[in-house]
Amino acid sequence: MARTVDQDKIIDILQEADYLYLVSHMQPDGDSVGSLLAMGEGLRRLGKQVRMFTPGKIPRKYSFLQGADQVEHDIADCNPEITAVILDSSDADRLGVLKESFMECRTIINIDHHVTNQWFGTLNLVDSNASATGEIVFHLLKELGVVMNYDLAVALYVAISTDTGSFKYDNTTPETHRVIAELLAEDLSPGVISQRIFDERPLSFYILLKEAISSLEMYGGRRIAIMTLSRDIRLRSGASTDELDGIVNYTRNIEGVELGILFYVENEQEVKVGFRSKTMDVSILAGRLNGGGHPRAAGCRIYEDYQAVKSKVMSESLQMLKDLPD
Repeated sequence: MARTVDQDKIIDILQEADYLYLVSHMQPDGDSVGSLLAMGEGLRRLGKQVRMFTPGKIPRKYSFLQGADQVEHDIADCNPEITAVILDSSDADRLGVLKESFMECRTIINIDHHVTNQWFGTLNLVDSNASATGEIVFHLLKELGVVMNYDLAVALYVAISTDTGSFKYDNTTPETHRVIAELLAEDLSPGVISQRIFDERPLSFYILLKEAISSLEMYGGRRIAIMTLSRDIRLRSGASTDELDGIVNYTRNIEGVELGILFYVENEQEVKVGFRSKTMDVSILAGRLNGGGHPRAAGCRIYEDYQAVKSKVMSESLQMLKDLPD
């Protein structure tokens, strides 16, 4: 594990603290949920009192994880003297409605693996070589002396497997597999877990996917594929917001496509944009649009009308495509 200048200080603080806030980002994904729950379980096993928070609802497919029902979504009694541990968030804005409360804490520990992380903590443990924040949490809990058990292993397996696309993405490393080997030693059933988090979808997801595919457009000599959905379409399909997860991958998976984009129109002046690529570093693309993420999976949120957003995104995307080496 790559060490940062703050890691030893972070370990000291976590060892000495009796009470901690654990916080992850809005629109929680597998890495954020798994890392949050694993950190909570691990610190409780060391005798700590913890409260876990995320500004968004835990997606249904992760509700089977131990502790998912204990995650809170708002706080009215934030004590700034209590240390806040922020997980899997590249910047403080990712905390959404929780940002104002927890950024007032005297000590903020920022634990993340995004290359676009803004090092917003008073102490930072950021390792962009890690496949997932869950991988960092695994090593951190080991250094704290936490003994692995089944519930911890499942949460960390979900965190790492989701952020590596079930170990298909380029961020999968030899170290990733070494960590997974230790987790599997806790009698996990990877087939059952993968079925739950990757394969099973409610009917409403497929209705939404049908709408997305019907909106398909191709640009840049068919090397860019885009789909567009809106809040109204989602509501008509009966899908929840977490069912948007994964739809953008269908754009990238088209043969010959380098860059896939999903526009999700939240309202007349707010559009969420998701990027997926085969070789292009879309974290750079998202960064140009005040977003962030990973080299192959990133996104942004733009507060303008859809046509203006689309024009801006496509201009940047076509330029990046043009700049790609042959």
